[in-house]
Amino acid sequence: MKKKLAVILSLMLAFSGMTAMASPSPSITKGEMNQVVISPSISSTEAGPAQTVPAENSATLPGTVFTTASGQVVDAAAVAIVSQPLSAAQAQAQAASLVAALASPQMKVVNFTGVSGLSLTDSTGALNIVSSMSIGLQTAAGETVSQNGSISTAFVLDEILGGRTLAANETVQALYQRADGTWVAVPVVIINGAIAIALPAFGGAVNVTFLVTKGAQLTSIPADAAKSPRT
Repeated sequence: MKKKLAVILSLMLAFSGMTAMASPSPSITKGEMNQVVISPSISSTEAGPAQTVPAENSATLPGTVFTTASGQVVDAAAVAIVSQPLSAAQAQAQAASLVAALASPQMKVVNFTGVSGLSLTDSTGALNIVSSMSIGLQTAAGETVSQNGSISTAFVLDEILGGRTLAANETVQALYQRADGTWVAVPVVIINGAIAIALPAFGGAVNVTFLVTKGAQLTSIPADAAKSPRT
């Protein structure tokens, strides 16, 4: 099921006719944020151990090229997706950065989900962070790999929620921070207890923050979804 989810994400991205510099899809609704909540499950003083995402839980957008820091092109089959939970301090720093971005008069948070009027707060008006992790690519030898297209990866929803349950009309939204400091909301689908996200091109590990937000749980990617520029 998780493999199917990730493949669906990549296929939806492939068929949406997007380019590497596509414009953002519909706007983000900036309601009044009354507090920032970080899940008690993000309590470690140190980053968690790095884990390789099983191949069956990931997929690659056709045409994506993987390259090492030395410029060597690597076959997709030789590349692993590696995720690592962030420490509580790192998660708090990410939260502070996201709050500042939302408060900025400039466009510091962009919506590439295809969802119009995307909300980033939960049903109580809180910015509710339930998980925060680093996601990157590497070879079996541990060499960092960049990619120029899009990768999709799936996780167990309960693990992302950290013991929390979603209320009616709540879902999970994932965002990552680009090298220029801009935050990007990325496509997410939730099916049968699994959650899958699609990440655009990046040159190194990116920090991904998962929020519980108001909205419907999507089981497919809207046609208006778009990739963000390279991080």
